[in-house]
Amino acid sequence: MRGSLLRKSRAVLVGSAMTLSAVALSTAPASAWSGGNVWVNFGSWNCPGGGSVVGVYWGVDSYSSGPAEGDWGDNVIYPRVRVGSGSFNTLSYQTMCKKWGWYTYRGVVSQRTLTPYKSGLSYTY
Repeated sequence: MRGSLLRKSRAVLVGSAMTLSAVALSTAPASAWSGGNVWVNFGSWNCPGGGSVVGVYWGVDSYSSGPAEGDWGDNVIYPRVRVGSGSFNTLSYQTMCKKWGWYTYRGVVSQRTLTPYKSGLSYTY
């Protein structure tokens, strides 16, 4: 009787182990993204009062952000983002606009979704 119980216990353990290994092998990762960078260009239409973009305050979810004082000098940023399969990024930004050679004002505050498949891509907003 004791040998029979031991054989049944072993059979159950072996069956459970086989089931667990089959489940583990069939489960694929939910996402396979990695870190990378993309170019984002901001057009003058982001300046509702006219002029052109000369700076940007930006952040990508809680993944990356620009300098606290803003990214100044042009209308282009190069943020760190998630790239590849399963990548999803929300870029939040505010443009700084220059008009009449000296007048600078805050432009559009907005958000865009980025789902790049590789690093180095270029977006225009």
